[in-house]
Amino acid sequence: MKLTLLAALLLAPLAALVNFQRLETVLLQSAKQWNRPRNERTTMDPAKQGVAMTETKPKTKPQSLTRFRIVTGGSPMTTKTMMISLVFLVLSTASALNAQDFSTYEGRRQWLLNSLKDVELKDRGKHDLPRACARLWSNPKDAVALEYITNILDHRSQSLFDFPGVALALGMFRDSFSPAQLAAIKADLERLAKPDKGGGASFLGHGTENHALMMWCSGYLFGQWFPDAKWANGMTSPQLMADMKERLRKTFRSVYQKGYTELLSTTYDVVMIGPVTILYKYAKDPEVRSMAEAYLLYKWSLAALNNFEGHIIAPYSRQNIQQDTEPKGLPAGSAVCNWLWWGWGPATQKVKADLFRVNETQYTVSVALLDVPLPNLLNRAAGRFLGPFQHLASASTFGTYGTGAPHMMMRKVYRHPLFAIGTGNFRWVPGGDYADHDAVSFNIVWSSADRFNYLECNHPYWYSDGEVPERHPDAWSKGSISPFQQTAHHENTAIVLYNIPDKDPWPSRPSPDKWAWRDGHAEKLLARGQFRYPKSVDETVEKGGWIFLREGKVYIAAKPLRNYCIQTNVTHKDMEGFNVVKSDFNRCGFVFEVGTETEFGSFSSFQERIMRNPVKVDWEKMTVSYTNSKKDVLEIQYQTGLPEVAENPVPEHWAKGGIKGLA
Repeated sequence: MKLTLLAALLLAPLAALVNFQRLETVLLQSAKQWNRPRNERTTMDPAKQGVAMTETKPKTKPQSLTRFRIVTGGSPMTTKTMMISLVFLVLSTASALNAQDFSTYEGRRQWLLNSLKDVELKDRGKHDLPRACARLWSNPKDAVALEYITNILDHRSQSLFDFPGVALALGMFRDSFSPAQLAAIKADLERLAKPDKGGGASFLGHGTENHALMMWCSGYLFGQWFPDAKWANGMTSPQLMADMKERLRKTFRSVYQKGYTELLSTTYDVVMIGPVTILYKYAKDPEVRSMAEAYLLYKWSLAALNNFEGHIIAPYSRQNIQQDTEPKGLPAGSAVCNWLWWGWGPATQKVKADLFRVNETQYTVSVALLDVPLPNLLNRAAGRFLGPFQHLASASTFGTYGTGAPHMMMRKVYRHPLFAIGTGNFRWVPGGDYADHDAVSFNIVWSSADRFNYLECNHPYWYSDGEVPERHPDAWSKGSISPFQQTAHHENTAIVLYNIPDKDPWPSRPSPDKWAWRDGHAEKLLARGQFRYPKSVDETVEKGGWIFLREGKVYIAAKPLRNYCIQTNVTHKDMEGFNVVKSDFNRCGFVFEVGTETEFGSFSSFQERIMRNPVKVDWEKMTVSYTNSKKDVLEIQYQTGLPEVAENPVPEHWAKGGIKGLA
């Protein structure tokens, strides 16, 4: 798939047009750099990201990195060794015969869809319409699935989430429906072409970013497929299609210019990909298909560059559910889609068929049904076999029809074949009703087959009162960013710094329900910097004021800059797999450095090297300096009074206190 000139002209001017030839060059250079000694490699200058940060290069020649190599040869096998090897081979072969092959996208896709051939359709359309389509994929004459789809828009639980599922069914399986069934679907759609919510959710509103794309992509196709429809708003089908096309053009153009609020959301990114993919696959207008293609290339690029073995690298917004390779309840939907595209590294084989009968996975079912292959370049970019690279991005606030303010979230990501670090700095939106309270600002991710393979860091600003169980200082699964956290980051090293005032500077600025999460601390904010890490790491050592973690060949060093405690018995339902390091001061912070066995040899050698690295802190000036093991110097000074982002209208249902069951 190539980004067409037509798409570029339709969306121009695009300030951040994806240049795939340039991307390929960068990736190839990165791979070549990784195969050269460090003293011969070039290094990107660190971005300031809104905070003061400088880097000093080493004066002495750094040690070259050890290359990976395969060693052959060795002593002859003994009879005992041969017998053990033979038994192991037999057992491994038997296991392989019984195991599902998840090594390829097509293997995962076929298994996923086949597992749903007889799935029970008992839930609302939001969740079961894609599964009904999966039944039709196995049997296009499945009467149960056809009847379910035909009646869903007249169901008491009908919502705007139903429209992409109906569009998917009409696009893929229109010939399976009888004339009477098509007439019933058409009649329901005709009455739902209205701007208000009376008598069922319509497809002409706006709502959140994912709402808008679900409605407009579907609405365009409904006009195309039913050219003689009598739409409730009085439009003809050509008029409806023209209206939807213009809404989509404005929105897609804005995405290229300044990103979008729900950037890389673990919950909603995949929600947006499905409807646009349906539009790309079934729209007849080449201009509309080109716009959809451009949007998909942007989204796929973000997903690939911020993928680490299926895990989404921070920062990202709107986390409703934490990333988990063994979810006990609902999974993070966008991470499940990453499993379909690229697998979950060592955890790929963990997925069971039951996962795709659980809510939030239905969007990945849609992606599997549509089967639009990603460009090979992006599949390469998503993989772990490239050399280390670093990239920057930013995202906007929310605004209807792409009118949000740019650079609300400023991201920096470093990805190594064995680990990744994602950090960010934020321009604050004092109201923050839409996406501030559930964003994730920082994580370190590493290669592991464990259920959890990441460390996260935050200040529990939004959920300080703890009166609502899922909005609690220990409720990490909902995400949380703070206006009092700033970060400096270069490659494998990061500094996180907190400067928390006594009183909340923005009392009563959010909507009443969100203000209630923290109003009990309006006069005394919760003073705490904290990070959590999995209990399952292979090794944990506290020494010399540092906390050292090892998972496989990845070593992590974390230094709390003030006194701290490690809480190992957090009972919140999201925290059974984590320990939490808490430093309860208004001014506090952490230094992080990540290394590998290849660089440092043993874990103990890593510890000794880290403890020799200078750390300088001045709490009066709010400065921290750290010289890492590569002799790079990171400095950060907390910047007070960073520009706020002007508040803008929140989605309609937010202002009305929310609509039950909708995102």
